[in-house]
Amino acid sequence: MCGLCGIFAEPDLWNQDPHSDTHSLRRNRLIQIQYLQTILSPKRLTIRDIHGTNYLLEDLKGNQVLFSNLHELWRSIESFIGEALDPLDPNLYKHLSMELEK
Repeated sequence: MCGLCGIFAEPDLWNQDPHSDTHSLRRNRLIQIQYLQTILSPKRLTIRDIHGTNYLLEDLKGNQVLFSNLHELWRSIESFIGEALDPLDPNLYKHLSMELEK
């Protein structure tokens, strides 16, 4: 199978209701990406949706990684920043608190 089939295939994810309409799934995906953007911004990383099935992680140097699930995202973040993203990091907590106040 070529790589394009994986890009255009619809994902079968545990967190998506199979009875949801397409608009709900798309809206939930965009909300998820907004949350990820908030978490990744202090690390100078951005994430974008690609065709509603994949994500694109980028840094300021132009490095990019295409992935299809959040497990791959966390591994890609670790390779970009050279360490694991710590959810208990006080700086991350402070950043998220400030974002909530906006």
